[in-house]
Amino acid sequence: MPQGIDLVVNLLWLGLVYGLVDGLFLSVVPIVATWQACTRLGWTERWPGRSAAGVFALLASLLVTAAYHLGYPEFQGMAVVSPMIGVGVRSLAYLLSRSPLAPVLSHIAMHVAAVLYGLSTAIQLPPHY
Repeated sequence: MPQGIDLVVNLLWLGLVYGLVDGLFLSVVPIVATWQACTRLGWTERWPGRSAAGVFALLASLLVTAAYHLGYPEFQGMAVVSPMIGVGVRSLAYLLSRSPLAPVLSHIAMHVAAVLYGLSTAIQLPPHY
């Protein structure tokens, strides 16, 4: 467990910055891009189209999450399901609340907790190799 300035640096970099970027790139960006594409197609004018756009946006977020995490050895095979569930819940919170703070702040909180829990044991942080 880091202490002093090392703890502050890890909290800021691995917790705040890494969590912020992950929340944006895994939830917010795919959902916004998919929603905008569906809007341009005219799907979001009525509730059935909005529902379909929401499902497609959630699937886009899950696809990006899977592709991102499959690049790490610790998330090969069925191990990729765990981050997909976590990000899926955060992305669903974003879709329902329409607030990007939902996935971003929860992702930051998870990364900060991982720093405080233990850098060498927390799987939610960057690889340790």
